[in-house]
Amino acid sequence: MVLSALRLGTATLVLPFILWASGQAGDLADASPWTLAQVIGSGLVGYGIGDTIYILALKRLGMQRTFPVSMALFISMTVVGGVLILDEPLTWGLPAGALLIGAGIYLIVIPGQEPNREAAHLAPADSAVEVPLEGPESGAAMYAPPGPGGYALLVLVGVFWAAATLWLASAKGDLGAVAAGSIRTSAGAVALLAFAATMQPRELRAPFRERGHILGIAAAGLAGTAFGSLMYVYAVVTAGAARTAVLSATSPLLALPLSMVFLGERFTRRIGAGTVLCVAGIVLVVV
Repeated sequence: MVLSALRLGTATLVLPFILWASGQAGDLADASPWTLAQVIGSGLVGYGIGDTIYILALKRLGMQRTFPVSMALFISMTVVGGVLILDEPLTWGLPAGALLIGAGIYLIVIPGQEPNREAAHLAPADSAVEVPLEGPESGAAMYAPPGPGGYALLVLVGVFWAAATLWLASAKGDLGAVAAGSIRTSAGAVALLAFAATMQPRELRAPFRERGHILGIAAAGLAGTAFGSLMYVYAVVTAGAARTAVLSATSPLLALPLSMVFLGERFTRRIGAGTVLCVAGIVLVVV
């Protein structure tokens, strides 16, 4: 939560300069207040609510449950909404590519070892905190069964992410991608920073005690959040919400080379199979 808020805050500091350089600053003055309010609303829903619930789900359920389910719901809801609500074109390659990409990302992100199911009952299902339990075989952190509350979190993540993307696609009007992305990201930064300052003030101050942390957050905010959020909005504007949702799920695939170079992760057969499925899915969606 704190890291996401600081990254968005850092991106917000540089976005005005990018907006000025793009020549789209005048779009904000020409846009109607209703258009601006809707674009800001999509940022509040996606970043402020969707990302917050996603972080809560990660703490409660772990990556192996949260990532594949929330991404699958986000993609499916956005594709259906894009076709039915926004009248975006539906080709056979879109759902087929989405299935291949989903399967490929699952193979890449989720490790092949099974968690120790015997130890899962040691934590209550309603617990909202992460419960690390060491399994005798995998040695990985275990989590309690999701329960109704956990499943509700996963559904809400998909709902809010999809709603934010569809809202952005339908409400942007004549705003350019840079103009829309600038105010959307800024709105999300304000929401997350306010939430972090209220709920986690100590954690929010902690990164500022070391210069290395500040530089790392600044680099991530500039390279990842600022340009990444603008590219996402540009994709929604030009390619449509449905295709953007499907293709944006391939982000773990694009991070593979960096993780191998800088983190020393190994290229396994599981990752290779996932990469092939992702590439095939991208081809089906794009062509």
